[in-house]
Amino acid sequence: MREIAVITGGGSGIGKALAHKFANEGYAVLITGRHSQKLSETKKKYPEFIHILRSDVSEPGDRKNLKNYLEVNKFKLKYLIHNAAVLSPVKPLMNITLAEWRDHQAINVEGPLFLTQILVPFLMDGRILHISSGAAHHAYQGWGAYCTSKAALYMIYQTLKNELQQHNIKIGSLCPGVVNTPMQDLVRAAKPEYFPALQRFIELKENDELIMPESVADFIYWMLTHTSDDEFTDKEMDFLKK
Repeated sequence: MREIAVITGGGSGIGKALAHKFANEGYAVLITGRHSQKLSETKKKYPEFIHILRSDVSEPGDRKNLKNYLEVNKFKLKYLIHNAAVLSPVKPLMNITLAEWRDHQAINVEGPLFLTQILVPFLMDGRILHISSGAAHHAYQGWGAYCTSKAALYMIYQTLKNELQQHNIKIGSLCPGVVNTPMQDLVRAAKPEYFPALQRFIELKENDELIMPESVADFIYWMLTHTSDDEFTDKEMDFLKK
């Protein structure tokens, strides 16, 4: 069976840069996302290596379609990178509707958990990586949904690294820092009364201090392919402390 790396949220930002990194190293890559046009743009650079599948990680049917894609094409899953995530809604927790809360958690928490669950049979001896955030460990006013979802994802990583040992599957987590992605455009568009930390993120952009996705992709590739099992799983890695 051919080995493949699966990257969710592969249409932009870190996911796009990582797809190009893996393809450049000769790996088959399957990228997923909700926007077909963005996935196609990612594929253009390495059309012979990058496969695309429009898929919403929050939808059970789409997760099953991803599983079926691997099965039909006889791929063995070597690396699974949970990169897809949303920031919105950026507003006080007291203002969030039940529908907004559920939609957010379905993408950021349920998606990675249940995609891992359904893909474990294809991942024997493979590695899983969660793209975490400083927001998992620090409460930002206005980011209540995002902070909560990333904290939950961190705990899922902590729990699964023990539960998946019986399958010889290793799981890691990375905090990439403030990266120059489309999510940062949304951060800077937030209402200052909802997000008091707004000015800091505006200044990071103005001072050219945002981390480039390609730099993070290089680090992720190293994490997945060149670290020992203990290094990969022991604790959440921090790009800024590499």
